[in-house]
Amino acid sequence: MGGESTAVTRAVVVPLDVSPSEERLLRSYCGARRFAYNWVVSTVLENLAVRRGERAAGVAEESLTPALSWSFQSFDRRWHQVRDEVAPWWREVSMHAFRSGIRDATAGLKNWSDWKAGKRKGPKVEFPKWKKKGRSTLSVSFVEINHQLSWLHPSRHHVRLMLPKSTPDPQVRRRRDRLGWLHTTESTAPLWRAVESGEATIQKVTISRRGGRWQASFQLRYKKPPAQRPVRHRGGLIGVDAGVRHLVTTSEPVPGLTDADGHVANPKVLDGNLRRLQRLDRAVSRAQRGSKNHRKLVRRRARLHGRVAMTRALHIHAVTTTLAGAFDTVAVETLNVKGMANKKRRLGRKLADAGLGELRRQLAYKTADRDHQLVPVGRAFPSSKTCSVCGHAKAKLALSERVFRCDHCGHVADRDVNAARTIANEAARLLGKQQHEQDQTDTSPSYDRETLNADRRPRKTREAKADLAAVA
Repeated sequence: MGGESTAVTRAVVVPLDVSPSEERLLRSYCGARRFAYNWVVSTVLENLAVRRGERAAGVAEESLTPALSWSFQSFDRRWHQVRDEVAPWWREVSMHAFRSGIRDATAGLKNWSDWKAGKRKGPKVEFPKWKKKGRSTLSVSFVEINHQLSWLHPSRHHVRLMLPKSTPDPQVRRRRDRLGWLHTTESTAPLWRAVESGEATIQKVTISRRGGRWQASFQLRYKKPPAQRPVRHRGGLIGVDAGVRHLVTTSEPVPGLTDADGHVANPKVLDGNLRRLQRLDRAVSRAQRGSKNHRKLVRRRARLHGRVAMTRALHIHAVTTTLAGAFDTVAVETLNVKGMANKKRRLGRKLADAGLGELRRQLAYKTADRDHQLVPVGRAFPSSKTCSVCGHAKAKLALSERVFRCDHCGHVADRDVNAARTIANEAARLLGKQQHEQDQTDTSPSYDRETLNADRRPRKTREAKADLAAVA
């Protein structure tokens, strides 16, 4: 579609294969991060409570307890002053673990403050809450910009773990030196080449436990969008209708992706493993909390959840990569997935199993990386009720009616296929309107007067004729 390439931020996830001793060290790092996060939140809440009580007692505003600065630098300095008192064991883990918790907490406070002040758009942002042990995600982040390749081992199968600078016991120090490299199950050679050549810069490394397994996520800043997997280019515009019955329905069949009608099957991974998850949930609830059997069942359940999530993600990646690479323009309907999920419990579970939000997110960045275009069609547009041939919109269309029959021209088609074609038609109209307005702006970009309906447009409006003025 043309356009200059710009720097983009992408994540590269590498699965880890850690030993029991390495896992204990990682859990201590994640616990230190959680402790620092909770310390920031509790410090802010105490300060707010003290100031609130002083105001209630009638203390003058200038005599109130000074308000705390919520910046990372302020809390980092404060932590170095009180760490011997609040966490005497701080030397046992790396200082970067505490900084990770402080950084996350201050970012959450800033997001909440910006939302309260109206500077942040989007859904409501809650005040940061305490992270409970055993319930929050085990995660810790490390930031080091100066030594990029120091994160990766020359063997291409290890990721560096930052160790404590000093420990009282030299024997502990020597033992932990052997834990400085975490083995990866996948090669890091592509990541090494991108960093070594200067194409990408590692901004942050996050080690977390998700789906019952440890993983390292590298946040990379590419100078230009990274090379994508080659896909047969077909060109043109395609409309995409996402749903639950069929994960994706396209306005035209795509060989190798859809069937003859343009449908892509919904794998329904969660639905297929729901019975196993229910049995594991019952077993976990019956086991004694803290016992070996309870921990074993929790690990089994976490691995099953991870397998479900990974299977779903791989299927969506295959679909979005083909659509974003094969067509110059992809039109997709903007869905309020969260609002739809809140209406009915079972519908919400089916929507979560389909991953419609993830589908839209992947289409957005994959089309941008390939310099293609994603055209969102507003959620208010009645794509299912509008005929793709004549454009006539029906007043009502029940969800149980899977075949669309137009009352105006008699067109009959599958409900989802008709919706996908209607989305493609609407995207073509929006693109044509945008191009027309751009052409008009380029030829005459002045705003001299208003039109008859008081709609200011990026072009000069000729004087209204007498008969048109009389009709108006």
